[in-house]
Amino acid sequence: MKISFYVLLSVLFLQGCAAVNTFPTIARAGDTVSLLIGGSEDARKNTTTIVLTDSNNNVWDLNALGAIRSVFSVRPDGRSEGLHYSSFLELNTPWAFGHEPIQTVAVVNIPIGTAPGMATLELSTNTTDNSSAAPLLFTINIEIIPGAGTADNFLFKHVINGESATNFTRVEPLPQAKISFGFGQIIGAASIVVDFDETIINPDTITVYVPQSTVRDQVTNTFDKIQRMVNWRQDGDFLYIDVIAPQGIDSSYLNLYVLHPRGLSGIPDFNLISTNTYDVNGDLLSLMPVFEYIP
Repeated sequence: MKISFYVLLSVLFLQGCAAVNTFPTIARAGDTVSLLIGGSEDARKNTTTIVLTDSNNNVWDLNALGAIRSVFSVRPDGRSEGLHYSSFLELNTPWAFGHEPIQTVAVVNIPIGTAPGMATLELSTNTTDNSSAAPLLFTINIEIIPGAGTADNFLFKHVINGESATNFTRVEPLPQAKISFGFGQIIGAASIVVDFDETIINPDTITVYVPQSTVRDQVTNTFDKIQRMVNWRQDGDFLYIDVIAPQGIDSSYLNLYVLHPRGLSGIPDFNLISTNTYDVNGDLLSLMPVFEYIP
């Protein structure tokens, strides 16, 4: 996957909530193409369905064929103009679907034997959080040209180890427990305690990811009410997460993700055992977060 491809993704991302298209738009049977399939945090390779119908009306189920090589999401550079100064609607829409601004990408191989001519890719992320405004099932067009294509290994260069093929699992989401706080509350602080099965997971391998909010206040047109500080630690028995937002943060823009490595002997049994949320004056809020484990 060339650097120019990622540049294109960023441009498409920043011109709307999320793109739905192919890159490239022309390919040969056997080639690898990338599909921009919206913005869905919940999309995975094993849940995404993609069906190709060629010019001879041959139908190819890419999922059943194992031709979907990867589904993952990319984010723009945190310093980019579009991430901070796009319209309020563009930047706020993904958060309304429960996630930060992302562009979801599917990398697929065009089946050998696909007839030349115009083809369609009918696909669904099979999720409810796609912020692209695409329907649950939508169609992307692609032109298949004559010739024998080649599946791309997406070689990348390492300064020490030289060239190697891309391992797509490195960019796909890890198993995670998501903590979200719903809509309409202004949070000044939060204190969270998570239990887990330390016989399944090494506590030292647990980490926490917190997306950076970049949405401006639509009334004051300022960024001041999206700032927050997050500190977390574990003591071998529990994970403690503390959030401080002195100017208040809208609960819509506060998501926490407890991540762990793949390949555990079982499910780590994350369990939210204590949550206290406060307003900017330090008063306790009657707010219960949503806790969801996504393997």
